[in-house]
Order: sequence, then structure tokens, then C-alpha cells
Amino acid sequence: MADAVEMTLARLLGEVIQDILARLPPRTIVHCLAVCKAWRSVVSTPTFHRAHAHRPAAVVKVTSELAYLLHGCNAGVLSASGEPCRKALLLDTFRGRWYRGNVHTTPPSPRGIAFSSPWRPGHHVSPWVVGFWDGVVCVDVEYGSWFFSLPNDAGTQRERKFVFWNPLTRACATVSAPPGDRGRCHGVIIGAYAHPATMRFHLLHATGEAAATQNVACSSRPPSGSGESEETAPGARMQAARSVSLHGNLHWMVQRSSGSTGRLNVLVFDTARERFRLMEAPPWDSRGENKDLARSRIVVLSGGKLCAVAVAPATSTMEMWVLDDDSSDARAWRLVERISLVMWDKRDLSKTFSSATQVAAVQGDVEGEEVILHNDGHIDAYSLRRRAWSMASISRFSPLLVHRESVVQHDVSFGEASRRLQPIVDVNGRRLYLL
Repeated sequence: MADAVEMTLARLLGEVIQDILARLPPRTIVHCLAVCKAWRSVVSTPTFHRAHAHRPAAVVKVTSELAYLLHGCNAGVLSASGEPCRKALLLDTFRGRWYRGNVHTTPPSPRGIAFSSPWRPGHHVSPWVVGFWDGVVCVDVEYGSWFFSLPNDAGTQRERKFVFWNPLTRACATVSAPPGDRGRCHGVIIGAYAHPATMRFHLLHATGEAAATQNVACSSRPPSGSGESEETAPGARMQAARSVSLHGNLHWMVQRSSGSTGRLNVLVFDTARERFRLMEAPPWDSRGENKDLARSRIVVLSGGKLCAVAVAPATSTMEMWVLDDDSSDARAWRLVERISLVMWDKRDLSKTFSSATQVAAVQGDVEGEEVILHNDGHIDAYSLRRRAWSMASISRFSPLLVHRESVVQHDVSFGEASRRLQPIVDVNGRRLYLL
């Protein structure tokens, strides 16, 4: 009897500790991993991570700059080995605004990753952010150099890698580019996820010529390359890597037939079963308004609702539809607002809205729920509470990523391919991590 009481008390205590830890900020949870084995065990369970995944997401702006590293080994600063100039990606989180005062003097971001290959004439490192999934940022990196074999014979050597990095836990893994199809170009990564049962990080990549806009065969595999499985997506055009994560599923807006008037659907990937299915898009066509893939997006609101937005240049407006349940029935979509895209400075975002325009939703510190548009070099925020636009930043070449911090331990995320990055400091005082 006493043993049963002790076991019940221990179980209840564990549930209380898990509930308390799940309410803490992610950075505090990482520090809790070092308190004791019991806390580390609680934080390491898939149940804890599934509960923590429902926290509101943030929007991160990514910029690429040259970082000039300091020399020495004091205070955790690493030596730059005589090559202080390196390419770096800087991450800046949206907290209602990215700037203080003048939008042209944005303060430097304190977080970022610097690439170990130094920049010098004849060599280059070209990083491009593919996406941000389950706390892990995916970076497509091309290393290149010019070489001369004869006096008039010049060429280029290129090597392409994918880097996966968790900025919170400093976990990192580097893998080769996905294989192509029939000797053609490399495959395209269209999504990634932490498997709900194992928390192992998996990639979804598509193969085939112009895989971003064709019928795709998708493989799911960890960055270590083991345990690969293949699932074919329904024939559709999709915007590669523009997936959003909600309730353990990945979602894309897709177009089922050729041409700009093909019917839109939402492609859903169930990460637990690793299967695709199609879901009806909002009933735009029933109202006589043809929506195309370039002007439609899927976002997730902070309340955990799937939201579809579509731009109508004829009326200079953007419609917001919310899915009330996970049904495949188009009647489950509800029109919540039609937003004018004519800005206070007379810019009409509907005229320049294209496949390159980025749309995200975030819970701001002051304005509450906001919809972010990165369009034609401007980043504008629409407050759903005030029903008004305001400029958030000016940044032509900075992609926006929706990000939820993850406290999954590095050895769980990437297995044997995992390594932890070391901190460095550049001359501007930014805390970076050296790849």
C-alpha cells in the first residue's frame, strides 16, 4: 500500500513539474536541463515537446553580412586564425517592431551564425535560408572558388551543403544537398519536422525538374541519412518551402491543374503517419473570383487557427479566411476580414504582390495579433485589433521566417550527425556561433 502511495505521489509530482516547466520561456527551460536528471528527463519526453509546441510563434528577419571576428580566447572568444572576415547570417525577432526610431539605422541582431570558411578574393560563401521548422533553421550554403589551371583557363569549383541549426540549443548538423532526378539539378527541400514520437528531425525533399512547381515525390529522412521513406504528393503546383506547421501537420497552398485558373487546395502532410492528403481551400471560386497560387498564402494565427489569405488586385484588398475545424469541407472556412492594401503613403501592395511576397502572422508585444507582409522591399504590419497598417521595416533582401523555439536536445534532433557550435564575438559586439 505504501509503495502504491509513493508511486502515485511521484507520478503527480512529475506531472506538476512538467506543467510548471512547460509554462517557462524556452531559454529558461534550456537552463533547467542542467538542474537534475529528473528535470532533464521531463523536458526530454515527446509529450512535453508536443505541449510546448503550442506556444505562440515569432517572426524572424534574416540578414546576411560580413562579420569581423575578434582574436583571443578570453570570455569565450575564439581565435579567428588570421582570417577575421567571414559571412554571417543574423536573426532578428519581431517584437512589435524591428527598429527603434529610424528604420534606416536598424540595430545589429545579437544572434547569428558565422560560416567557418573565411571570405577572401577568389572564394565565396553564399548562404540562403530555406525555412524554419520546429525550432531549426535550414540554410542552403554554396561554397565556391575560382581556379586557374592554364594561363587562359579559368573555372569554378562549387560545393553545396545544407546546414540545420537550432539557435536556442546550439545544435547543428550539416548534410549534402538532396539528390536530383535522372542526373538533373539537386532536389528541393520543401519542409521539415520533428517526428512526434521520436523528436528526431526529418526532411521533406522533392525531386524532379523544377520540383518546386510540379508533381513531386517527397522523401522523409533524418539529416544523418538513415531511415529514409518515400511518399508521393498529389499532382499539384506548390510554392516550395512555404509550408506552415500546425497541430503536428505541415500545410502548403497548391494548385491542382495547369494554368493560372486551376483550383486551389491545401496540401497537408501528417508528420505522425507521414502521409499526404488534400483539403479544400476557401470557396473563392463560388463568388466569381479566381484566385491563383502567386497571390494566395497559408499562415497560422496565434490562437492556433489555420488562415488562408488571397489578394485581389481589382479591388486592392486581401481576404482572410479562417478554418474552424480540420475538415476537408470548404464550408468549414469562414471569411473574417477583407483588408485594404492601399497604404498611408499611397502604395498599393496588391499591384506588386507576387510569388516572392512573404506573409506571416505573429502576436506582437503591443499591437496584439498582426499580419506581416514583406513586399517590394517594405515590411508592413497590419494590426487586427486596430484594423490599421504601419511600417515595420525596410529590408529588400531579408527573408522572413515563422519560428517557434525548440528545446529538443541536440543528440535527439540530429543523432550522430549532431554537433554543438561554439560562441564567438565580432567587432560590433554581436554574439555569433561559428559553424
